[in-house]
Amino acid sequence: MPINRLGPDGARLVTVSGGDSALLAVASNLFAEIFPDDKRYIPYIHACAQGQNPSHPHTFDHVWLVEQGGEYVGVRVFSHITTRNFGHGAYIGFAPRARGQGLGRWLVEQTHAQLDEDARQFGHEGSIGYLVEVERPIDAESEEARQTSVKRNQFHRQCDAIFLPVPFTEPVMIAGVDYLRPKDLADEAPRPMHLVFIPSARGLKIQNLDLVNLVHGIYLDVYRLSAEHEFVKQALGYPK
Repeated sequence: MPINRLGPDGARLVTVSGGDSALLAVASNLFAEIFPDDKRYIPYIHACAQGQNPSHPHTFDHVWLVEQGGEYVGVRVFSHITTRNFGHGAYIGFAPRARGQGLGRWLVEQTHAQLDEDARQFGHEGSIGYLVEVERPIDAESEEARQTSVKRNQFHRQCDAIFLPVPFTEPVMIAGVDYLRPKDLADEAPRPMHLVFIPSARGLKIQNLDLVNLVHGIYLDVYRLSAEHEFVKQALGYPK
């Protein structure tokens, strides 16, 4: 389906490109507002806005803003994995004033449309969906954090999410990037997460998902880990 840049209640999609510093600043500030615990990852947002950053050799990246009523209220960061027929959803979020309007579901639909277009551009028949990493409520350190995690899980389930039966550990960052130094993330540590697949209309027709392909896609092509890395082996049930 084509991308529908006009959404509910007058919302519209705005693409943030590497050459538009004004929109990059808007995206960065809104990202910090919506994801205050992830401010140190703003350089990642800047890298994704370039589309094809040298530090992301196997992804074609997108940064979108959602504008409504003359102000920016939402941000979306995601990628097509160029070696696969699926993508990776890094961030989707809205300012409190824009929640509860169905904008999230609309944004997921447009993500599928963009990924399908990307997949065809890179030689595939279309996109089968995308992967996301979602916090596990059991790991929350407070009741407020647990409730937030529960809501995020519920949102993805409403989008036909398939919670994959693999033990997944989220790396701190993509390996070998040139825009963040190890000391910038010194306080971060890998954490267990749900690995979730959000299928497109094409993906919903697949009876048996290839778990190895999905795991390799996110670990080898997005995070740039070796196939021998302990996270990869753990997810696939291989001995260390």
